[in-house]
Amino acid sequence: MERTLLRRVWDARLAYLLLSPLFIGLIVFAYYPPISGMYHAFFDWNALGKKTYIGLDNFRELFADPVFLHSIPTMFLIVLPKLLIGTFVPLLVAELIFSFKSAKWKFRYRMLLLLPMVAPGMVFMMIWARIYDPINGLVTLAGKSLGLIGQDQIINWLGDSSTVIPSLIFMGFPWIGGTAVLIYMAGIMNIPSEVIESSVLDGASVWRRIASIDLPLLMGQIRYFFVFGLIAGIQDYNLQVVLTGGGPGYDTYVPGYYMYLKAFGASRMGYASAVGLVMFVAIFGLTLLTLKYMKSNDDSRD
Repeated sequence: MERTLLRRVWDARLAYLLLSPLFIGLIVFAYYPPISGMYHAFFDWNALGKKTYIGLDNFRELFADPVFLHSIPTMFLIVLPKLLIGTFVPLLVAELIFSFKSAKWKFRYRMLLLLPMVAPGMVFMMIWARIYDPINGLVTLAGKSLGLIGQDQIINWLGDSSTVIPSLIFMGFPWIGGTAVLIYMAGIMNIPSEVIESSVLDGASVWRRIASIDLPLLMGQIRYFFVFGLIAGIQDYNLQVVLTGGGPGYDTYVPGYYMYLKAFGASRMGYASAVGLVMFVAIFGLTLLTLKYMKSNDDSRD
């Protein structure tokens, strides 16, 4: 058996040779960094490369660190609303577009939804920084026009503890740009037309059809957006770097931003690796739980 396998590898040696740059790049740039981070989480390691094995000391310090412990609930306050919005708002929009009778308008809306992707993410965040300007920002001017804010009142949307997290969650409104709507649309269009027509003949309402037909058959797409949204949300700290700096105070600190500061601000690479390892374990565990729950939920519907 082993000789047969080796013989097959030898017969396909040219293919393996041509694929070797891909595998080498994958190992060096995709697998080595996280493995190195897990290894160095048990070291006192600085930016100069000096390493001293300290066992679990980084983790003992980490779980007694008030800033890190405060960053965990803050992360969930930001991630969970964004996760629900990013999963279900595009689904609602996809259902609305699917309800159009005109194929031409369906195509036009799908094209318009892709236009925001042309702008880089940094541009997106800087635009929202201007929208949240305390004096001339769109949110401030709209609030004053509607009488929700006093004419002389100044609200620092990204600098006030009571408004900063709701402001971060509201960013991206109406939350429908990108490919999410198109992926949901593809799933809805893949539902056999006979099934939808049968529901109409049986007198099912639109909401009944969505709940009983569309949602069970779109569970694969929902699972995809939920899992990858959870992973991306836990890892993300772009808003903190660009907009809030973790402030006001420590109000928008998240574990990823804390890891970034410890690595490149305090030059504590080993401690930052410990933060990264904890994030990895949390992401892995939450992903398994999410997949298990959504799978059992899907099976129960079947």
